[in-house]
Amino acid sequence: MAKTIGDLSSRRPGKMLIWLTGITVFVLECAAGYYYNIYVGYYHGDGISRVANAFYVLYSREPHLGAIGFVWNPLPSMVDLVFLLFYRWIPAMATKGIAGLLMSAIFASLTAAVLTRAFIQRNLPYWCAVLFPLLFSLNPMIFLFGFNGLSDAPFIFFIIMSIIGFLNWLDGKQLGDLVAAGFALALAFWCRYEAVPFGFSMFLGCVIATMWFQRDIIHPDEGHFHYKWSRTEGMLSVIVPPLLYSVIVWILLNWIIMNNPLYFLNGEYSNTTQVQSQLSNTIYWGMIHSPIKASLFAFKKVLVFSGVLISILILRLFNRRLVQWDTLILLGMFFSIPMLQIIMLTSGTTMAWLRYFMYVLPISVAWLPYELSKLKRKWQIVIPLIAMLVSFGLLSYAITQPLIAPDENTFLKNSFGNHDGKYYDWQQDIEIAKYLDENYPGKIILVDSSSAFFIILQSKFPKDFYINSDKNFKNAISDPIKYNVDYVLIPKHNYPWGISVINQAYPNLYDHGADWVELVKEFGTDWRLYKVSKSTEGH
Repeated sequence: MAKTIGDLSSRRPGKMLIWLTGITVFVLECAAGYYYNIYVGYYHGDGISRVANAFYVLYSREPHLGAIGFVWNPLPSMVDLVFLLFYRWIPAMATKGIAGLLMSAIFASLTAAVLTRAFIQRNLPYWCAVLFPLLFSLNPMIFLFGFNGLSDAPFIFFIIMSIIGFLNWLDGKQLGDLVAAGFALALAFWCRYEAVPFGFSMFLGCVIATMWFQRDIIHPDEGHFHYKWSRTEGMLSVIVPPLLYSVIVWILLNWIIMNNPLYFLNGEYSNTTQVQSQLSNTIYWGMIHSPIKASLFAFKKVLVFSGVLISILILRLFNRRLVQWDTLILLGMFFSIPMLQIIMLTSGTTMAWLRYFMYVLPISVAWLPYELSKLKRKWQIVIPLIAMLVSFGLLSYAITQPLIAPDENTFLKNSFGNHDGKYYDWQQDIEIAKYLDENYPGKIILVDSSSAFFIILQSKFPKDFYINSDKNFKNAISDPIKYNVDYVLIPKHNYPWGISVINQAYPNLYDHGADWVELVKEFGTDWRLYKVSKSTEGH
């Protein structure tokens, strides 16, 4: 089979396939998202809260870009922000999470399109260029993240873009491809922190490629090692800076605005803080300071997504390419993100959901066009095709099992609008917002948006809420009267979504009240509304 990287400029059918594949995935993702967001009314909590972060930038009491937050990487919410500009005319952009749905669907469709393009560029059959990307994009585990508003869809897109660019450079030695890979890594970091270990694996891959894999004519006046190392330094100076500068900028922003350069890592709303409160689970508790247990746990999760990688290794074995440097590059990329999860498991800073391990699948799929272009026997394409079909079936089964994929299984549990009480029902938040709009419009309500984000999105008066992105939020907690706070809305202590620093400041307030507030309304067993009656001085 052909081994060169082709030019699409004169291949009109190829361009049409790219567009059709991308549009097909976009339409299907939007249809699924519409069903869940509009018809069922079920949302992924983290997905809708990313929409809320973007919402605060435009429609909170103190609109400013910093309201987007400094814990989660901001690029997904930045894209949500564009769609929320239409909130005044289309409230469902916020209230139904349509902004998040569109963000995810766009990146899912772009992923399918760039995969199709990669297959065509490698001069592979058109049926491969359509079938492999669709089998990947419509795999239930991947498809789910193309409409739920989480950061996974854009992260997967940029990871795949970086791999395609890197492999194009590996074959064609065009510096522009390496530049594209570097910027794709940087944008991946603005989606998820896993871009750091993955980027490090790609940097090592660059070193391996320039030092040992690629063959170049050595300049007669330079020694072999000296020339190779000089070229390696040059290549690293191209691919490393975008990601490195992104990390530095993010740390500086945390330092300047939040007065803590590692706020995203150890702040009161960080993942570390939220995970600490859930480590009572004996499964996770037993893995702390136990690398062997953590590694075995991670291995089982990774194995679910490893079918495509195994098929690539089989192809390499059949074609006598297994013991080559690029095999090491592939394995380095594949294991980079699971290694981060192992480290986090041993330190007690992750719940290790199944989706945290799924990135090994797009890494393997992104490698396929490169691998298939090296085959000498066309029939061998059937090996990764079977692997893709097996992966499709295996992951279809996995999401039906709450013990294997509890986070993803919630969508199946709510597929017909039936909340079994085990999973959070957003209807209560809608009723709270409606009650506040009807009874207290224009009143200032102090609430931590980390836990009340959906209530704020449902309200017709979002500027009534004094939230944690407002400049004097912590001061208002200490002295509500001074900052004209009329009411305080707080959740119970074990509330399933987010953290409330108001509860931390007044640990007995929800259960026992206080002499500076009056209980106005209790919403089920999750929320209580208190009217501020006097100063908190002395409390």
